[in-house]
Formats: sequence, structure tokens, C-alpha cells
Amino acid sequence: MDAMSNVTAIAQHQDPHNIAAARLFRDRWENRVTALANCIEHLVTEHDMPEERAELIAVQAYADLEATNQRARIEVDACTSHVVVLRTEDGTPAVFTVTDLMQLLEQARRDDRAMVVDRHRERPIVLEH
Repeated sequence: MDAMSNVTAIAQHQDPHNIAAARLFRDRWENRVTALANCIEHLVTEHDMPEERAELIAVQAYADLEATNQRARIEVDACTSHVVVLRTEDGTPAVFTVTDLMQLLEQARRDDRAMVVDRHRERPIVLEH
């Protein structure tokens, strides 16, 4: 009997969020656009995920990694389809309406900081810092 025959192999956790986070962590030194593009492509080609779902999962995983050690947070329970409530580091609510966010996006476009991840599809749009 082989000494290894009684060892159970540990399968990689196949949760899409964890797969995306692992891929993003590998590209952590890249800029946001490149890291997201690589992650989306990986989810689509290696895990047969529809592109729209891959975009959402990649962006959510990126945000989670970026928020590590961050005290500020989005208060999801206070948000609606027309307002995002951000709790600053000291707990103060900062309120952003759709109009506020659209103005922020337009300013980022004027400053050449609004970038598309997939130039052919022109989506998703992210802000470079």
C-alpha cells in the first residue's frame, strides 16, 4: 500500500468570488484596468462564466480586496437604487445620489481617469487613482 493512498486531496474552493479574488491577488501590482481585464477574461475563459456575470464578480472581488484595512464602508442597508450611503472612517454618513455619482463620473472623464476595462465593449467603467 502506498503511503499517499490514505491522503485526501483538497480541492480548490470553486466559489466564483474566491476564484476572482485569487486571480486579482495574482495581478495586484497591475493597475485597476489591467487587473480587472485579466480577471474577467480568466472567469470567462477558464470557468465558462457569462461576461456580464464575470464583470460583476470581478468588480465586487476587487472592491473587497481594496477595502482590506479600510474603516470606511458603504452602508448597504441604507442604499437604494437612487442613493449610496458611505460611512466615513469616523462613522459620518456621506450621501451620494445618482446625480452626484454621474457628476463624479463626468469629472473623472474630463480628468482622463475614467477608464473602460474592455475597449471593444466599452464596459465596465472604472476610475483610476
